[in-house]
Amino acid sequence: MNFINIPSEKIKFKAARASGPGGQRTNRRSTKVELWIAVGDLLITDAEKKMAREKLAHHINHNDEIWVTEEEERSQEMNRDKALARLNEMIENAIRIPAPRIPTEPPRYAKEKRIREKKIVSRKKEERRTI
Repeated sequence: MNFINIPSEKIKFKAARASGPGGQRTNRRSTKVELWIAVGDLLITDAEKKMAREKLAHHINHNDEIWVTEEEERSQEMNRDKALARLNEMIENAIRIPAPRIPTEPPRYAKEKRIREKKIVSRKKEERRTI
């Protein structure tokens, strides 16, 4: 996995109370981490920014910021690290150019099997007809 160079001073963090069952001190600790970074602040090319905007449209708010939340761990620091890793992974997957598909022919046995099955269905329907 290649790490995208994300300027840390451009990332905005916010800690909040995590949802779900917690246990002791659950209502006193803010372990959920939310982070935002503007797509324009990413150190990638304009073409890659356009791809990121298209593929991550459901993670981009009205301020053109990519938004990630993480609340799985009980520690705010661990959630922050996980959120940064997830942000990096999301951006990396969004700007990856897929390999071109090489069209292939179905093998001869597959064509013959398909025709055999079509004949069976055809014969079955032919037998149902009334004369």
